[in-house]
Amino acid sequence: MEDLLRNDFTTHYGLPVCTESDLIIQTNEPYFEIEDTVIRGIVLHINMGAGMARFSNPNTLTITIANYDKFVTSLPNHFQRGTRRCDIMVCDEGRNWILGEIKDSSNIKHHRKEAKKQLYESLTTLLAVPQFLALANNKTVKRCCYFNKQPHSPSIITATTAFNRLSAIFQDGFQMSHPKIEEHNFEFWEYLGGHTLTLT
Repeated sequence: MEDLLRNDFTTHYGLPVCTESDLIIQTNEPYFEIEDTVIRGIVLHINMGAGMARFSNPNTLTITIANYDKFVTSLPNHFQRGTRRCDIMVCDEGRNWILGEIKDSSNIKHHRKEAKKQLYESLTTLLAVPQFLALANNKTVKRCCYFNKQPHSPSIITATTAFNRLSAIFQDGFQMSHPKIEEHNFEFWEYLGGHTLTLT
């Protein structure tokens, strides 16, 4: 993943090779959470409730997490200016490739709308690079995900969420319609509160 970003992505778009450090984190923890911070960037936690996006890794696969936002921000101004980008890419040695936008906000509806735009633009920007397209073609679980640490009922659930029971009933998040993302053979998923994305 690191070489694809630092070399193949930049070559495809005619940009200088990225020399930004700390773009990649790897883990094989059976459970981990990701936090997006202004100062430290992407931070990995193994304690439940410490992060903003939750992941289960029951097969203890080697997981690579790329700070895609930091990567794009490190590129020349003419490229990054006006370019929407998601926060993270999560990829394992098996079937999974995840693009994620991470929030911790009570304004879920607004951030959902913005996350969809960021995820879609990130997806199209990445898939224009032949090496990333080849990566996508080798994966069977491909998701664009909106993570928000705040719990809330999505629009498809009309009942009031009491005492954060929603994440206990629907632990694995919600797949939602997004035709433009689906045209690229990806799915759009939403993870709120205690929802956990399981990498299998």
